[in-house]
Amino acid sequence: MGSLTFQGLLVEHLKHATFRLSAGGVTIYIDPFEVEGAPRDGDIVICTHDHYDHCSPDDVLKVAKKDAVVIASVNCKGKVEKLGLRYHLVEPGSRVEVKGVTVEAVHAYNVNKRFHPREYKGVGVIVTIGGVRVYHAGDTDHIPEMKELKGRVDVALLPVSGTYVMTAEEAVRAALDIQPKLAIPMHYGAIVGSASDAERFKKELEGKVQVVII
Repeated sequence: MGSLTFQGLLVEHLKHATFRLSAGGVTIYIDPFEVEGAPRDGDIVICTHDHYDHCSPDDVLKVAKKDAVVIASVNCKGKVEKLGLRYHLVEPGSRVEVKGVTVEAVHAYNVNKRFHPREYKGVGVIVTIGGVRVYHAGDTDHIPEMKELKGRVDVALLPVSGTYVMTAEEAVRAALDIQPKLAIPMHYGAIVGSASDAERFKKELEGKVQVVII
């Protein structure tokens, strides 16, 4: 879809909730889904939960180097243990350090729909790479725990499509709670949601939180 560089970190939005982060010779993929080609350049691959558009074994293998490490929610165990790659299973509160990168798992769940209950243990992640803290929210609604992220996040990747996750309006409130230096909308344009959701998110945060659509 697009890319930007923030304080030396290359952030690429590939599709839906799929991002590629690169800094200091380390490349990270988050929730690879319908990846074009087979780059196999990922040092770390993160899966926030086991739904097919976030934990796709075929796509993990497309992006992962032979010595890549997979970091995945505990509900992904049945998929990742068959990949033949090293892996760590996480749940909210877990923290993993791999190849100079810190990955902290935080809560991600629905409050007014049934797709991602809290007990399902899907996660969002705060990835610290090259001194930049990137929060990928995973599939979530606007939840109270987001207030705890204020001051801890440089870049926030927030879903805006509604249906399975926050609407654009709810994502606006989440961004105001988190107060990142930069917010990037995601989770639209593939399965649910459209570019208009991302545009609405950006417009409502004008003058409050910097938003870039990539």
